[in-house]
Amino acid sequence: MRDTDQSEYEIEEVAVTDQDIRRMALGYIDEAFAEAVACGIDSAAVSHAALFTAFADLVTTFGEEAVAQMAEDLPSRVRRGDYTLFKPLH
Repeated sequence: MRDTDQSEYEIEEVAVTDQDIRRMALGYIDEAFAEAVACGIDSAAVSHAALFTAFADLVTTFGEEAVAQMAEDLPSRVRRGDYTLFKPLH
């Protein structure tokens, strides 16, 4: 087996935005969530586990104080509808 010479293939570089990465990450999480629910795990239990995992990772990455400050904004964001997928039409 020989190493592939890049000149043999046309390689197109595509700029990936932060929004693209977040959208891809959400897709992975969405698939894992759906799989867990399909296996019979209660969706509320999956949600709590996902939140715990997310906060634990954020604390590891940014520290407790930074995550605590971010979490202070959550109630207003929830009330504002930032996490509401299907908003009723009035």
